[in-house]
Amino acid sequence: MKFSKEVHAGDTLYSALEIVSLNPMGDIGEVTTNVTVHNQDGELVLSDQHSYLLRTA
Repeated sequence: MKFSKEVHAGDTLYSALEIVSLNPMGDIGEVTTNVTVHNQDGELVLSDQHSYLLRTA
């Protein structure tokens, strides 16, 4: 996780997830996302990449 700007009490934050890969593995799958958070001024305040294991239907 990388903070690129300070975040203060009272700021309004907007998050977005972008799916960058899907990896099926039998009855589970791995989803990798790029995560960004911007403040009320449109400035990028946080970025990261997350991976999740999910059960498939």
